[in-house]
Amino acid sequence: MTETISLSQWMPSKWATVETAGDNVKKRVSTWPQKVSDVAKGEFNVNGDNNTIQETTSTADDKAYHQNAVVVAYLLVQHIMGAAQSTGYGNGSTKINVDPNSIKVILRVEEEGASQSCSVDSVSVVLESSTGTQRSIFYSLGEVLLILFSRHETITPQCRTTLLSRQESLNERHEGANCAADTFDSFQDTMQRALLFLDLEEGGGDTMMDDLYNLPEKRERTMTPSTFSTICANYPTLPMSVCRLIADVMEGTNGGVALTKTSFTSLEEVLEDLKRMMFEPNVFLHNPSDPKIDFGSRLYGREEETSTILSVVDGISSGQGSGALEIISVHGYSGSGKSFLVNQIGRYISTKGWIFLEGKFDRMKQSNAPISVMMSAFENYFVTLESIKCWGGSDDLSYCYKVATKITEALGPDGIDSLSRFIPSLNRLVGIEGTDNDRDGNHQSNIVRTGEESTMYEQRIEYLLCALVDAILSVGRPILLLYDANTKCEGLVESEFLQKLLKHIADRASSREHLLFIECCGKKESEGLDTSTIASHDSVNVSRIDIGEFSKPALNDAISYALRLPPRVTAPLSEIIHIKTMGNILFVIQFMKSLEKSKMLTYNLSERQWVWDTDIVPLQRISDSVAGLLMSKLLNLNKSVLDCLIMASCFGSQINMPIMELLDGLRGVTNIGKNLFIGVEEGILEKAGPLYMFSHNSLQRTVYEITPQNIRNQLHLDIGSTLISKSASAPQEVIEELFSVALSHINKSLPNGENGQSNEINLSPSQRGVFAKLNLKAGQKAISNSADFALAKFHLNAGMAFLPEQCWHDQYDLAFNLHIEYANVLLVQREYEELDTHCKVLLLKARCVEDQIKIHELLIAYLFRSGKFPEALEHVRSVLDTLGFPLPTTVDKDTVRAVLEALRNAASGFTPEQMRTFPLMTEEVPKQAMKIMGSVPILLTFSSPTFAAMIACQMTQLSIQHGLCAESAVAFGNLGFAINSVLQDFNCGYAMGNLGLAIFQRFKSNTLILKTYVPIFGFLKSWKEPLQSCSEGLCYAVHEGSLAGDRGSVFLAKAVLNRHLLVNGCKLSELRMKQESLCREMMYNKQEKKFGAFFYQSLGDLYTILSLIGEPDDRVASIFISREECEKALLENYSSTKNTSVLQLFYYHRFIQSFAVRDFETALNYCEEYDKLGSGIIARITDVATVFFSGVIGFVLARKSKQDGMLDIGEHRRMQLQMWADHGSKWNAENKALLLQAEKYYTTGNLDQAKASYEASVKSAREHKFINEEALAYELYGIFRVETGHLENGKELLRKAQSLYAEWGAMKKASEVFPLM
Repeated sequence: MTETISLSQWMPSKWATVETAGDNVKKRVSTWPQKVSDVAKGEFNVNGDNNTIQETTSTADDKAYHQNAVVVAYLLVQHIMGAAQSTGYGNGSTKINVDPNSIKVILRVEEEGASQSCSVDSVSVVLESSTGTQRSIFYSLGEVLLILFSRHETITPQCRTTLLSRQESLNERHEGANCAADTFDSFQDTMQRALLFLDLEEGGGDTMMDDLYNLPEKRERTMTPSTFSTICANYPTLPMSVCRLIADVMEGTNGGVALTKTSFTSLEEVLEDLKRMMFEPNVFLHNPSDPKIDFGSRLYGREEETSTILSVVDGISSGQGSGALEIISVHGYSGSGKSFLVNQIGRYISTKGWIFLEGKFDRMKQSNAPISVMMSAFENYFVTLESIKCWGGSDDLSYCYKVATKITEALGPDGIDSLSRFIPSLNRLVGIEGTDNDRDGNHQSNIVRTGEESTMYEQRIEYLLCALVDAILSVGRPILLLYDANTKCEGLVESEFLQKLLKHIADRASSREHLLFIECCGKKESEGLDTSTIASHDSVNVSRIDIGEFSKPALNDAISYALRLPPRVTAPLSEIIHIKTMGNILFVIQFMKSLEKSKMLTYNLSERQWVWDTDIVPLQRISDSVAGLLMSKLLNLNKSVLDCLIMASCFGSQINMPIMELLDGLRGVTNIGKNLFIGVEEGILEKAGPLYMFSHNSLQRTVYEITPQNIRNQLHLDIGSTLISKSASAPQEVIEELFSVALSHINKSLPNGENGQSNEINLSPSQRGVFAKLNLKAGQKAISNSADFALAKFHLNAGMAFLPEQCWHDQYDLAFNLHIEYANVLLVQREYEELDTHCKVLLLKARCVEDQIKIHELLIAYLFRSGKFPEALEHVRSVLDTLGFPLPTTVDKDTVRAVLEALRNAASGFTPEQMRTFPLMTEEVPKQAMKIMGSVPILLTFSSPTFAAMIACQMTQLSIQHGLCAESAVAFGNLGFAINSVLQDFNCGYAMGNLGLAIFQRFKSNTLILKTYVPIFGFLKSWKEPLQSCSEGLCYAVHEGSLAGDRGSVFLAKAVLNRHLLVNGCKLSELRMKQESLCREMMYNKQEKKFGAFFYQSLGDLYTILSLIGEPDDRVASIFISREECEKALLENYSSTKNTSVLQLFYYHRFIQSFAVRDFETALNYCEEYDKLGSGIIARITDVATVFFSGVIGFVLARKSKQDGMLDIGEHRRMQLQMWADHGSKWNAENKALLLQAEKYYTTGNLDQAKASYEASVKSAREHKFINEEALAYELYGIFRVETGHLENGKELLRKAQSLYAEWGAMKKASEVFPLM
C-alpha cells in the first residue's frame, strides 16, 4: 500500500535514514540491468573492508539520509519537469515558485508479519507562477534542495539575503555583459583548439598563453560572495558535492547559457547529476576521504560489451542457451582494457556460482606453451576448490566431492599421478599420494627416451588434460576460462592443442554446456586463435567483441569518476584529454598523472575538489605513442629507481621479492625494496605480498627496452650468474624457482635468433659447458615434469648455443645428448623439415652404432608420421641389416607363407604359462632390433600385410632365440593375425594371440597395449569368444592406449571397435555418435598424414551408419566432406598406393548399403569385388558381414531369379559359418548358420525344416544378443510365411522385425519392411 506525507514530515521520520528506501526508484531509472551496473562498479565482491574507519551512528545516519534525499530530489525534479512541460512553465522568461510546503512524498509500505518496510515511490509538488522580480524555477528549486538536504524547514534570513544578492548580481552581469563575454569566449575557444593541434616548439606556447591569460577581459572581477561559499559557510555539515549541486541549481537558467562555468542550463542536467549521486554515492555524494585521482576498479564505457557477455553467461547458467560451446574472442589494442573487462566479469560471476579461471602468458617467461598456460589455470582451479572445501557450504562440499569422484573415475590413479606433476593441487583434492620416486621426479627417466615415446608422452598428457576437463565440466558448475593471449611472446607458434581441446569439449554435450571460453588478443585479424576451424563445428558459437578506444562520453565518465566531479563539470577537460590521448585509457591515466605532477591539475582544499585551467592544459606535451608517454614518465624518475625498475623488468611481468633482493649491489642497484615501492607509488608496479607486478605489460616492455639489446644480454647474464652464486642465502621455498629464473636469464644473454656461438658475450669454455649442461637438465625436466616441449626446445636450443667450439671432441656425450633431445622435441612438434636436416648432420657426428640407431629411430618415426611408408620401411630394413637381423630380400606371399609355416611349427608348442616364465631378452642388440620393429605402426598390418607379416615373424624368432621383451607381445599378436590371414589356421592364430596376451601381462607396457590388443581382440579372439567380449577388450585397450598417449593406434582401434559394434548390434544412435566423434578426432589431427586414407575409411563407415538410420547426409557433409567426395578420395588413394584394404572397405560400404535396401544383385557384385581383394575367409570383422549377408543373397536370388550358381554361393557361405560355429565360436556363428540353413531349406522346398530353422535362428540371435540379426531373422521368416501362404502370421513376424529394426536404430530399414507386408 502507499502512504502520502509532506516533505516536512518525511525529513525527520525514521524512514528517511533507511538505507534501502530508494532501491525501487534506482531499479526504475537504471539505464542498464543491475548486473551490468554491478560489473561496471566492481563492488560485487566487497564483503567488508578491514581498513575502513568505523563511522559513528550519527555519521552513518547522515549518509543514509543524504542518499535518500538524493532520491527524493530526483523524483521532485522529474515531477517539476513533467509539470513544467504540461503547463508551459518551462520557458526561460516564466518565473515559478516551488513551495516546500506543497511537496508530498509518496511512500510504498509493505508489511511481512511483524516487520514493516517503507520505500520512496514518488514525489508530487504544486508549481505556482510568480510576477515581478520573483526568483526563477532554478533558484526556487535550489532553496527547496537546501531545505531538503540540510533537514531544516526554512533557510536563515541572513543566508537567504546573501544568496538573493548573488542571484541579482549574476542576472545583471548576464544581461549587461553578454556581448563582451561572448566575444572573449569565442576568441579563447578558437585559440585553445588551435593550440591543441599545433606542433609547438619546446616552450613555444608558454608566452602565447601568458599573453592570453593577462587580457583585461580575462582577469577576475570583484563580486559578492559566491553561492557555493555562502552555502558551505552556513551549512558546514553538508557534503561539498551537495553544496556545489545546490549552488549550481540556484545559479542555473533555462536559456541554454550558463551564468557561471558550472551552473546548470537545463533541468535535464540537474537530473543527470542527481542520478550520479543516487547510483554512486561514495563517489559523487559523500566527501572523499583521500583526495587523489582514482579511476578505481570499475569499467567505463563498456556496458554494451558487458551486456553481451553476460547474456551468454545467463544462457549457460539457466540452461536456456544454445547448448553449444560458447567462445568469445575479445580484440583490442594494448591498453584498451580487454583483460580488465573479462576479469571484472569473471570476478562478478564467481559470486553467482561460477568458477573463473585465467590462463595468462608472461612475455619474459619461456614456459608459455598454451598447454602449460592451461595447466596453470587448472592449478588455480584446484586451489580454489581447496578454499571452497574450507569455507563453502554443503552445496560447495558436495560439488568438490563430485568433482573428485568424476576425476578419479576418468583418470584412474596412474592418470591422476601423471597430471599431479603439472597440477600439484589435484592430488590434494582426490587424496591420492604419489610414490617417493614420483615426488623425486625420477619416474620419467624410463619414459621419455625416444622421439616416438616423447610424442606418446605429449599425447598422453593432452588426453589426460582433456579427460580432466570433461570430468570437471560434467559435474555441471559453469566455468569461465579466460585465455589471455594479449601478453604472448612475439613469434610463439600457437599450439594446436588449445584448438583440439575446444573441439574436444564441443563434441561432448555434458562439457560444452558448462563452459564459456573467452580469449583476449590484439586488434589484428591474425592475432589470437584461429577460430575459423572451431567455428565450423556445429556445436560451437564463436562471437567477436572489438574493444576500441574510449568515446568522448565514456572518457568523460571515467574522468568524472576519477576526479569525483559531475560529467558536465569535467567535460571541457575530457575534451582536451580525448584529443591528446585518442581515448586510450592507459594513455589517459599517464597523461593525467603528468598534469598533476606539473601542477596543471590540482586539488583545491578550500573547495575540496580538483581544479584546472582549460587554457593551460592543452600546452602539456604528449608523445604520439603510449610507449613514448611511458618513456617520458620513466626518464623523469630518480636514477636509482629507474635502474631498479630496469633490473626488475628483466624478470618479466612478475617479480618475486626474495629473489630480487639477492641482486642488491649488482651494477650499483641498492635499496631494492624501497625503490620498488616507489614504483608502486608511481603506478608502474603493483604489490601483492612478496610479489611485485608491472601494472600493464606495456609498462614492463617499455622499461625493458630502455636498455640497448647488447647491454641487456650482459645484464641478463650478470643477473643469472649472481642468483646462482647467492643461492645459498636464498629462502628454501624459492630455491627451485631461483635456479629456473637464473637459467632463464643466462639464456637470454644469447643474441636473439642465433643458434650457435655468440661473439657478444665473453664466456670461457668451462662456463659454456656448465651452462650447456644446465640447459640439458632443464630441457629434460621440462618434458618429464610438465610436458612443456616448447620450454624444452628453448633450453635445448640454448644449450646447443652454449656448447664450446671443440665440444664434439672434448664433450661428446653432452653435445650428443643435447642434439638428440632436441631432435626428439622436433619430432613431437612435427617440425619434420628441420628434423630431417638436423638428423642427417647428427649422423655425421655420431661415434657409435648405438647412437646412430637412436637417430634412425627418429627418422623412422618421422617418415611413418609423414605418411612416407616406403622410405620408412627402407630405413627399418637398413637398420635391421646394420644390427645383423636382416629381412629376406624378397618379401612376397610365397616367402611369407613359407616363413609362417616354419614359425607355426616352432611356436605351436608354447603355452601362456610358459610365456610367463620364459627367459628375458638381455642382449642390447636384439633389444634395439625389437624396438625398431616394434615402432612400425599397426596400420602397416593393413596397408602392407606381407611386410607386416615378415616383421612379425622376425620379431617372434628373436623372442624365441634371445628371450622375451615388451615388444614380444606385439610380435605374437601380429603373428597370429598373419597365420589367420595367410594360412587360415584360426586355432593356431587364436593360440598365438593368447601367448601375446600372456607376454603383455608380464610386462604391462601400456605404450604397446593397442599394438597388442587390436590384432588379438579385433581379429583373433572372435574365432573362439563372443564378439561382445572382444569389443570390451578393444574398449579397454582404447582407454588404456589413450592414457598411454598412443593416439595413432587409438584411431585405428576405435575404427575396428566401431565396426565390431555395428556387427554386434550396438544401438545405431550411440554408434553414430561414436563414429562421428572418431572422424572429428581424425580431422582435428589431420596434420598427421598417415591417417589420411584411414580418415576416409572411417568417414565411409559413418555414411554407412547414416544409410541404415535413414538420416540425410547434409549435416555430416557440412562438417566433413560429402559421401561422393569421400568415395572419390578412397579410390584416388588406392590408385596411388595400391593398398587393397582401402578399396576393399570401399566395396564393403557399398555392399552393406545395397543389402540394407534389398538391392541384392548390386550387393552381390560389390561382395565379389570385395572377395577378389581378400581371401574370402572370415579373418576380419567386415568378413563376418560379407560372408553372412552374401549367403542370404545367394539363397534369395536362387529362389527369385533362378540364376546359376546362386545356390552354390549360399551353400558355401553357410558351410563357412557352420564351420565357425562347430570349431570356433557357437556364440558368434550359430544364429547366422541357422538362418542360412533355413534359407537353404526354403529354397530347396523343405518348408517344415525351414520353419524350425528360422525359429531356432531367432532364438539363437536373441540369446546371443544380436538384435540386428534377430530382426533380419524375423524379416526373412516373415517373408517365408507370407510367400508360403500364411499371410497373417507372416505380417506378425514382419511387424516384430520392424520393431526390432527400430529398437536397433535402423529406422530406414524398419520403414522398408512395410512394403513387404
